Amino acid sequence: MKQAINKRRQIPLSMPDPDPAACSLDMRMAVCRKVPLFADLDDGQLAQVNRHCQAQNFAAGEPVYLEGDAATHIYVVAIGAVKTTRLAADGRQSLIDLLTPGDFFGALPALGQQFYADSATALTPACLLGLDAPEYDAILQEIPQVAVATLKGVAHRLTQSQHAIHMLAGAPLEQRLAALLLVLADKVGKPWNEAMLLDVPLAREDLAAMAGAATESVSRLFSQWQREGWIDAGRRWVAIVDAARLEQVRDGMV
Repeated sequence: MKQAINKRRQIPLSMPDPDPAACSLDMRMAVCRKVPLFADLDDGQLAQVNRHCQAQNFAAGEPVYLEGDAATHIYVVAIGAVKTTRLAADGRQSLIDLLTPGDFFGALPALGQQFYADSATALTPACLLGLDAPEYDAILQEIPQVAVATLKGVAHRLTQSQHAIHMLAGAPLEQRLAALLLVLADKVGKPWNEAMLLDVPLAREDLAAMAGAATESVSRLFSQWQREGWIDAGRRWVAIVDAARLEQVRDGMV
């Protein structure tokens, strides 16, 4: 029995390959195709975009940029995961978003931001495609339709942020945390032991920051949900065992 438990605790979180060669041309093209800013471009236009992108590799825990720094780049995640955080009024870091391949983040003066409004940190080894202001301007000159797509993409991100703020303002923690786990399952979940493993290393502090709660409160809820068989969890990992129950919690039915 002890061996079975130990085996089950060896959680198979995927660790992206930090080798720069892993961020190949084919991968970069495929990732750019997922980005809302470039999704409607043909192969030739995507190749133009790729020529302007600079691939950069980051180690897990390495900052990409810091809140308050001059805004100089838009980034696209090609490999790995990045988290964005913001300093709250009480001095705690609030986790704003979890970004995976195909997601974009960052800021440029051309988009109305002189400084970064958040901090970005590699959550795992990551390869990012960076566009600075001159390269972004060059893309707009070569492919004007990217300007419209950029406005739509930024507007969509703003709508998402407003929805998150609304949820944090009104819903009880149980609903916020259940909703967060389900959103993350859609984004980074993978099947594991008849459950859905969130395939990124997330500490309780990360989830608490994203749910707008104290770490102790999240830990108590996790312990309760584990006893009830709705989730399984350990250090820096979470798996959803009973998604239907969490959906009921999210919708205020439990």
